[in-house]
Amino acid sequence: MKKFTRIEPTTVYTAGDKYKRALVVKRFGTDDGKVHEFTTMLREGSRAGGAIAITKDGQVVTMHQFRAGPERWMYDIPGGGINEGEDPEVGVIRELREETGYRPGKITLLGTTCRDAYFNCTWYYYLATDCELHSQGRDLDEEEHDQGAEVQLISIDELIDHAKNDRMTDPAAVLMAYDKLKEIQHGTSN
Repeated sequence: MKKFTRIEPTTVYTAGDKYKRALVVKRFGTDDGKVHEFTTMLREGSRAGGAIAITKDGQVVTMHQFRAGPERWMYDIPGGGINEGEDPEVGVIRELREETGYRPGKITLLGTTCRDAYFNCTWYYYLATDCELHSQGRDLDEEEHDQGAEVQLISIDELIDHAKNDRMTDPAAVLMAYDKLKEIQHGTSN
């Protein structure tokens, strides 16, 4: 296996007209003397998170929204960027409330993932149970509002089916939660 050693300079570009995103060009040297260049997305050290949110009656709270990469509407678990210095759990609870209007009764960390080999972001995934609508409702950001992002309640079976069949953007979260989701579905969770 080749050893990759980071070499400088690292180049950071900003892309996008309205909603800016960082492109980070990283270079690595290998023990065979070659230099490898990789273009990655988002600023280094970025953090984001999402919650598989289950209502008291066992429905899954999802976001249904247009995704420009695949150029189609997809299901997402509620989530988004975690602010600098913000605890990941606090950020995910905030995102859940802002996007859907729901608040969890209980929240449990499922795990973390890099989500994609070319993203400089750690994703924190949680299972949020006993979710209830909050009196303040949703608080969408401008982009979500303008694009018509919708809250849709679906069954656990539908969530798993969406994850298996390329209809959602967070299949890793569903895999992390799979055993717990089956326990909830069969009424055997604690």
